[in-house]
Amino acid sequence: MLELDGKLLAKNKETEILSSYMAADRIERTLADNEALAADLAAYIAAYKPDRIIFVGSGASWCTLYSGWYFMRTSSTLPVMHFFGPELIADDSPVLRTGKTLAIVASYSGKTADTLAASEFLAKAGIPRIALSKDEKGPLAAGCERILPYRDKCLYTSAMTSLLSMLCSYLVLRGETEPAGELRSALERIPGQMRGIISRAEERAQADLELLKDDDFFYVTGDGALWALAYQYGYTNLMEYSRVHAACLRSSEWRHGPLEIMFRKPAMIHFIGNDRTRAYSEATRDYCKANGGRLAVFDVKDYYETHPVLAPMVLHPVSQFFFMYQSTLRGIDMDNYLEMHVKPYKPGETYF
Repeated sequence: MLELDGKLLAKNKETEILSSYMAADRIERTLADNEALAADLAAYIAAYKPDRIIFVGSGASWCTLYSGWYFMRTSSTLPVMHFFGPELIADDSPVLRTGKTLAIVASYSGKTADTLAASEFLAKAGIPRIALSKDEKGPLAAGCERILPYRDKCLYTSAMTSLLSMLCSYLVLRGETEPAGELRSALERIPGQMRGIISRAEERAQADLELLKDDDFFYVTGDGALWALAYQYGYTNLMEYSRVHAACLRSSEWRHGPLEIMFRKPAMIHFIGNDRTRAYSEATRDYCKANGGRLAVFDVKDYYETHPVLAPMVLHPVSQFFFMYQSTLRGIDMDNYLEMHVKPYKPGETYF
């Protein structure tokens, strides 16, 4: 049984990043509160008649946008692109200056330096932007043509709900009604399904941590709709909050070199979804388990069935418990940063 500081655990359960206990209620509220705005923004996009939509963000917001990009890529004929803020500027892709491009730019705070720079870059190129942010107060929202605020601290699930709701409405206007209807129906079922698995997920996280509590390095794998969640989990959850090393790899790429480290019996976290990449993820899980890996597995099918695009919605609140308990076990106050929001990343930045 894990020996945890009860006071610290109670504090970490209330930390800003942890949304597992409230996500279902907030998804429901977001769907209701943003329905009219999502439809209005969808009409705005349709009236603009873009030749492509690009999604631009940094950190966790980039991961949120991935779900919108993945949905469009697998459900619509409209070309879509997905960028980190610095990548967008550095690449300066000529295709963005051909035809009509529309950008969806995301930052929870609305103050993320890399995302603000990307938004200014897009403005200079004459590309209209929709800001996805927690509210209308930040400089990102002030600088964009339109704003989709989700007014919530659930920066992953509530933001994703708002984004996917808007995109579903847009696809209906494009005549791509079947995929839009399927996703919208599944999204509306998510809160009820989510409430039914929280206590079980919390118990499982503690059991997984018993196996991996002494590890300081984790390989995190995922693919398809879950790739961005796996990426976020390694880089912006395990490293940021539990302060352990992590490397994130696609499940389908594990066989191309990484498997040679199996003799070290690595600690691994596997995200497994229900889209067409599932067979790759299952093969990677089975190989690693049979050849020395010590695994914590987050599998959509262990919880409830939903639309493949929504697999991150299932596993995000589930997986958060693991790093919450891990951080608590290590004596870490998850609101107490050592670097982020403490030291400027680059000289002159006023928000970091």
